[in-house]
Amino acid sequence: MTQHEITRPTDLLDRRGRVREPGWARRMHYRYDRAGVRANPFALKEWDFYQLRQGDWIVQLTIGHVSYAGSVSAIAFNLRTGQRAGFNHLSALPLRRWPMETSPDTDSVLARAGRGWSAEFTTTSAGQRHLVARDERSRTDIDITLAADPADDRMVIATPFQRATRFYLNHKQNFWGGSGRVVLGDVAFDLDATTTATLDWGRGVWPYRQRWYWGNGTAFVDGHRFGFNIGWGFGDTSRATENMVFVDGTAVKLGEVHLDHDPADYLAPWRFSSGGDFEVTMTPLYDNVTGTRIPPVVDTSCHQVWGTWNGTVRTPEGGRLVIEDVIAFCEYAVNRW
Repeated sequence: MTQHEITRPTDLLDRRGRVREPGWARRMHYRYDRAGVRANPFALKEWDFYQLRQGDWIVQLTIGHVSYAGSVSAIAFNLRTGQRAGFNHLSALPLRRWPMETSPDTDSVLARAGRGWSAEFTTTSAGQRHLVARDERSRTDIDITLAADPADDRMVIATPFQRATRFYLNHKQNFWGGSGRVVLGDVAFDLDATTTATLDWGRGVWPYRQRWYWGNGTAFVDGHRFGFNIGWGFGDTSRATENMVFVDGTAVKLGEVHLDHDPADYLAPWRFSSGGDFEVTMTPLYDNVTGTRIPPVVDTSCHQVWGTWNGTVRTPEGGRLVIEDVIAFCEYAVNRW
């Protein structure tokens, strides 16, 4: 397939609220203007989601909304034991009272607070992310910093849907190394040079019913900073996929990724293939099953399967990088939201 790369600043939406130029980019060249959205205000969805791994622990931090419901959460779980901790606070009808940044890269502070809890994500144009989350009831106290090289490639995609005024603008970024401390009840640990993380920054107007696959990983492989992002199942991806591999900050664009796995057994092997450029098998370790129900409107479910990934990927120079026992995930989500 031919994929359209955006290499210059471009308005995301035209005057009628349609994606002006569907495609992908290595950094956020799209200019997102919330005032240009021409859709039902209850359909707008915006979120900043960070996910980091320190040893066997996964930590997920979210500030986001789906117009009729907002969420602030800090959740941690252990891949070996299944132990869980953290909090999730929901707010009704935030609509556009929750202003979210229109770019993932500009200097900004995104903060929300309630009785006994608070969360604050601070971004600097130099590539640093300072993340703070506190909650008295769950005894959560997180104060961490992630840093990235601003010159590194990212995954950016603008995807239209069948209905013209629906769209998805997505930015994903990988981080290697971190600092600070995570405390969730009786669980406490420090971040260090082995910490890896991912930012999922999304803005868009989605169909009410949606399914998708999303996989992502960040690791140190044979002395290289390695990462990948794969995803499909939503929108018109005829102009671009969100499938990419990163080696030392440089992206390799992938076409379609084909998955072979047993949909009735999430803990059976998952085999991924993309024309010889991404030939990897995930052997599952843990199925992080989550869901949210807010009757009668919201009903979400997700199997986020974590495992060891083994295989080969193409490097920017055209060679092959061997992937051995990289801890990463792929999820399958089915949502009414």
